[in-house]
Parts: sequence; structure tokens; C-alpha cells
Amino acid sequence: MSHQDISSRFCHYIYDLARDRPGRNEICRQHGFQRVLVIQNLEDADRIMRRNVDNYPKNSRWISQVAGNSRLTEEGGQWKFRQNLSQPFFSKYDASRAFSVSMTHGRHMAEHLLREPDAQVLDEALVHQGMLSIFTQMFLEVELSHLPMAHDSASRLIELASSYAFVPPGQESLKDSKERIREILQLRKTIFNALQCLRGDAFAHSPMLNAMLEAESAPGFDFTFEKELTTLFDAGSDTASYSIGWALHLLAENPDLQEHLHAAMREVHALHGHDPQALESAIAQHADLRCFISELLRLYPPLPFITRLARDADQLSDMNVEPGDVVVVSLVGVNHKALGRADPWKPDLRAARREGFGMGTGTISGFVWGRRVCGGRSFALVELAAVLGVLILRLKVEVSRQEPVVYEWVGQMRRKGGHLLKFMPRP
Repeated sequence: MSHQDISSRFCHYIYDLARDRPGRNEICRQHGFQRVLVIQNLEDADRIMRRNVDNYPKNSRWISQVAGNSRLTEEGGQWKFRQNLSQPFFSKYDASRAFSVSMTHGRHMAEHLLREPDAQVLDEALVHQGMLSIFTQMFLEVELSHLPMAHDSASRLIELASSYAFVPPGQESLKDSKERIREILQLRKTIFNALQCLRGDAFAHSPMLNAMLEAESAPGFDFTFEKELTTLFDAGSDTASYSIGWALHLLAENPDLQEHLHAAMREVHALHGHDPQALESAIAQHADLRCFISELLRLYPPLPFITRLARDADQLSDMNVEPGDVVVVSLVGVNHKALGRADPWKPDLRAARREGFGMGTGTISGFVWGRRVCGGRSFALVELAAVLGVLILRLKVEVSRQEPVVYEWVGQMRRKGGHLLKFMPRP
């Protein structure tokens, strides 16, 4: 069994664990290596992610050995240096522009999905291209079409790297697949060469690009612009595009919920469609849409688990942590607020509204929390609300055929074979 198969199987495992043993931690082993602690207890997860975070560094060598060192992989001063480069732009973005750009690409997605009325599977490439276009326009001030590479190149590189997500540091062996090595090396060369075009004077107006290029001359940080941007592309677009796919899946599986949200979006547009600023506020603050996004991130977090390595011994609620343990926080299992429902595995907007948007909900766990919180969390919530608002308004989504959902791990969680959906225009 390949390492990637183990990771995909692990996605199924954490869902089974959350259903069968909610809120309880588990000890297992993966592929014969050291202990793996799977954490579902929210207090324990908070200790790992926030209160004792220095004892649990990232387990991200599987990314860095393929795509290079970046904000996503580094710790300590190296991480802080990289965070200070990009976080000011992620935190202080223009929310009105983000809404406008996201709405434009949401409309583009809706139009193109309706051009294939006989399609039975969601065109995930179209969704990914749209979400990456939002990212490049917002933060690099670059049209995606100006980059001489396929839009999914960075995603494919991380997918290849994900085969080694469960291999302990120091035990990686790429010798088991010469074809994979060749593809990794060729793809990395293609991406890095393509990104070099951003070094030109034509893109000198982008403050984020300029900050990254200047950082290459800072001594002691081994910072490379192309490596950083490759992983930011993946983090900034894959999470969003997979979330859109899972959202459409949820809408198709729950037609009453879909109709309720469609009626709500029609009302919002009827009241505020003539005033962009009022429309932005109404969609961003719409309680049911916010609850739907929280339920989406609770049920289908793009990153269903986060892995850490224990430096020193520690004590959790029901187990001792030993140095060298792989510690996996299940972002499916820590959403404890919904566990008291009659059926926690169905989206429920009323229940989500009662539970709020704090710890133990998808709005928090979907982006991790503590020092390692996703830097683009605020932007992502605006982006998701804008794009989903358009798709819910313009499309009717139905299941094209019923088949069991099979999870596939590609550095994030997607549905193997794609979402089985068909689309019709709304009157």
C-alpha cells in the first residue's frame, strides 16, 4: 500500500472515529512507525495547538522536501520572518475589493458550469482556476493568465508531496517511485521558472511581491521567492476550491436547505442588488449563510487533520505523550458543540446559530487556531460568502448519481473521482 493510500485511508478513519468514539482520543500506529496519537478532545487539542504549542512543532517535512522551505513548513525565527512578510497583506486586505473580485469569479463559475448541461461531475478545475484567480488578483495584483504555467501546477506538486505525509522525518525514501521523482523535479522546475516572470518590472507595482523579493537579500533566512509563492498558491486556492466543491455537495444532498438559502439570497439581491456596498454587508453578515459556511467547515474541513511531532513528554487528559510521538489533531473530531445534536452529521443552520462561531465549531477549527491559525482566515470567509452567495443564487444543484463518498488525500481532502453533481439555471 502506498503512503498516499495510507493518508487517504486515514481520512476515513478519523470520520469513523468521530462517529463511534466522539470526543475521545486514540492511539494507533501507521505503516509500522512510531505511535500516532489521534486527538479529539477539544481541551487536549487546545493544549497542542495553543497552550503548549512549543512542544508540538509542525510535521511538514513532506512539503519542504518537495516544494522547499516556506511559511507553511518553518518554525521559530524562520517562520516568524516569513509570516511578517505575507501576514500584513492577508490581514489588511481591501474587503470591498475582495468581495467584488470574488463575486466576479463566482459569476464566471456559474456561467461556465451551466454551459455543460449534460455534465455529471463537478468541473473542479474550473472552480480551482477561479479561486486561484481571486488570490493572484487580490494579493499579487496579477491576472492568473499572465503566469506561464497551468493553474493547478502548485496543487499537483503538493499532491505528489502528500504521498509522504505519514513518513517519519529521516525515514523518507523517494526511491520507491522513479516516475514520481521525475515528475516532482520537472514540475518544480516548471513552476519556479514560470514564477520568475514576476521578478520583472511589469509587476513592480505589487507591494507583496516587492516585499518578498527584498526578503531574499536578508541574511540568515535562506528565503526564496519562488518556494514561498508555490506553497502560498496551494494554501490560498486549494482550501477555498475544495470548500466550494464540498459546499455544492452539501447543497445537492440537502435540497430543502438549498432552497432555503436560495430564497434568502434572492431576497438579499432584491433588496440590495442596486447598491454594491449594501449588498456586500448583507451577504457578509447574513446569519444563515454564515451558519452554512460554519457547518460546511465542520463537516468537511479541507484539512481534516493537523500533524505535529512531540518534542518532550506531556500529559493529556487520558494519555501520556512521549518524545517523538506523531500527534494528529482531528479537525473533524474536535467540533464538540454539534455532538449533542440528534444527528451531528447533517447540516443544521438553527443548531449552528445556537452554538455560535467560537471554539468547537467549524468556523474556528476549519482554519486551525492559536499561533498557527490560517493567516488568510478573514479573507477566506469573505471569499467563500461572496462566491457561494452567487452560486446559490444562480444555480440549482442536484446529485447526478448516488455513490458512496470516498475521500482522497492530496495534501488536503477531496472526493475521489469528483463530486457527482449536475447544474441547472435558476429562473
